[in-house]
Amino acid sequence: MSIVLLCLVATLAFANGSNDNGKGVATLVGFGAARPLTALVYAAIATAVGGVVSFRLAGGLLQGFSTGLFAKGVAADNAFFVAVLIGACAWVLLASRFGMPVSTTHAIIGALCGAGLVAFGNARMQWSFLGAKFAVPLAVSPILSLAVVYAIAWPVLFLIGRLAGRCICVVEQVGALEPVVVAGGGGGVGGSVAYPGGDGGGIRLDVVVGNERTCPIHGRVAAASTTGVSSAVHWLSGGLISFARGWNDTPKIAALSLFALAGVNHGTAVGFAIVTVAMAVGGLVAGRKVLDTLSNKLTPLPLAESLTASLVTAGLVITASRIALPVSTTHVATGSIIGAGLKNNPAGVKWGKVGEILLSWLITLPVAALIAAGAKALIH
Repeated sequence: MSIVLLCLVATLAFANGSNDNGKGVATLVGFGAARPLTALVYAAIATAVGGVVSFRLAGGLLQGFSTGLFAKGVAADNAFFVAVLIGACAWVLLASRFGMPVSTTHAIIGALCGAGLVAFGNARMQWSFLGAKFAVPLAVSPILSLAVVYAIAWPVLFLIGRLAGRCICVVEQVGALEPVVVAGGGGGVGGSVAYPGGDGGGIRLDVVVGNERTCPIHGRVAAASTTGVSSAVHWLSGGLISFARGWNDTPKIAALSLFALAGVNHGTAVGFAIVTVAMAVGGLVAGRKVLDTLSNKLTPLPLAESLTASLVTAGLVITASRIALPVSTTHVATGSIIGAGLKNNPAGVKWGKVGEILLSWLITLPVAALIAAGAKALIH
């Protein structure tokens, strides 16, 4: 049963990766800043790094998903966690098969409740803990991300509009030069510094401030443009989302393996390693469908809205991970993308697809609970 349990943990982590890895980089693909395969490789690496970090920093999440839902003294065994994993795996794999971005967190909670009711009864369930620590963060996070993105996108759009196409370049000029500092040069030149050579010649570095069309190419030593900076921030925020997702999700799944690894040296580390690797592989092998749903089937994503959605998602998930709140990256990322679409063009949001996603969210918990309850009854 321990071997079965560990195999199911790896399966759930694989399913989680296939459904969740693409959520961090969906805005990159939706905006056209990355190809799907490149984005999924990037997400897998960042997610794995987050999983490694979570081993040291996610004690609160680890405890909440192992024993937090049940009263003290409840003795959960391998059979119980096998039933939980069957319920969560079945739903997440099915949703991934049809490209629906569902919450693994929701599925695990539903499966814990379903198997717990069969195994321990209603009296041993800590429903108040479930509401405060799980239900409220999961319900509030998509609404919060939507509202924050919608509000912040306005100043971001204004800032990008003011700075669009701007660049600053450092250009090297070689010749007979005077060793002086020239301030405020004309013709787009912001200033220059001359360095004399031993033969009477020298090198002058000109700082050119202008737009991307007029920045010189020949002799350019360094350059920075708003397009390049915004692209770098976009990639960074996508990586941060994937990192935060690995940090937030790895301990939730690893917690289900701890009973089977209780007698193993460094058992907790082994559980985290299994989950981290399987999660990264799942995103690479089977993450394309959910990525396509979020990047192409919800709403068009111009730069300002796409960038804002990425930054808000990263900020909320990292904050939640740091204070051990089990939010769903699915809910946060989807809420952010819809908020971005509302800001850009409400008519462009594909509300039919949004409705399908919301329906899948609503049925995740009861479906996972029913499957897990049935599995526990059969195993018993």
